[in-house]
Parts: sequence; C-alpha cells; structure tokens
Amino acid sequence: MEILIILFAAFGLLFLLGVDVTTLLSILQVLLTAVAALSTIFFVMCIFMLMFSKKKKARLIGLEVSEKNKGDNEQEAEQGAQKQGMRFAHYLVDGEKLVNWFPAENVLQKRIYEKKEVNVRVARFGKKKVVFDRHSTVIVIAGAVLMGLSTFGLTVYWLTWAGIIK
Repeated sequence: MEILIILFAAFGLLFLLGVDVTTLLSILQVLLTAVAALSTIFFVMCIFMLMFSKKKKARLIGLEVSEKNKGDNEQEAEQGAQKQGMRFAHYLVDGEKLVNWFPAENVLQKRIYEKKEVNVRVARFGKKKVVFDRHSTVIVIAGAVLMGLSTFGLTVYWLTWAGIIK
C-alpha cells in the first residue's frame, strides 16, 4: 500500500513539474509490464516446485495468521487483542506442521478448508517446506497462464506503442 502512495505522489509531482502525460503513461506501462513479468516468474517457479514436490496425506490444523504478520506488542497480547493479517492454512504432514504458501481464501472457507484428511503437495524452498493444497495448485496454474498472457500482451502493446514492432 505504501508503494502505491509513493508512486501516486511521484507521478503527481512529475505532472506538476510539467512532464507530459504520455510520458507518464508510458512509465506506468513499463511498471505494469515489470510487475506482470515478476508475477509470471513467481508462478512459473511455483509450477517447478509443484513438479518436484511429493504427494502426501495431510490434515488441516487450522487457519492462522502467519508469524511475520503478527504484531509483537506484548500489551495487545496480554489484553487478548485479536491479531490482524492474512491467514494461512496450516497442515499436519507426517507429524510436522507445515504452512500453505498462499493466503486462505475468504470465500467458501468452510467448504475449501475442511478438517479431514486431504492430499497435498509438499515442496522444498531452500531449507523450508511448503504445502500446496488443491486450491493453491489451481491458483498457481491459473496464475501462470493469466500472468503469462498479460505479460505477453503488455509487452507487445508497449513495443507497438514505442514503434519497435509494426
């Protein structure tokens, strides 16, 4: 969120300094293309992780706020304040508590995350193990396809607009 505020402030300042609107739009186009390309790389990396993952049986422990999103204010904890942030599905796999890499869906949560034994894919990312359940697998595949198409389309549009391809 802070990055968006900084970008809006920078674009506003450039506009007030007299930079042409088409130049600002072309900068925005390049930034959008870069974000789409980075997202594509992330999803392709996830596909490779899925390809080399192992299928395991797991049981959902619950949906919890990840440790890095939890506040470390001890007074809030003592007062019983609820921690805010994105919740992630935690699974028990072979006696080990592993976390799903993607945040838990808010829509149809009771139906998606059932407390029964399910098949998951366990992959390694460095020294850390991560879990891909069936919903995150669908997200990875759909994300790779959609972000790949978006990156391609934005790149072709940008190159056409710049006059590099005709």
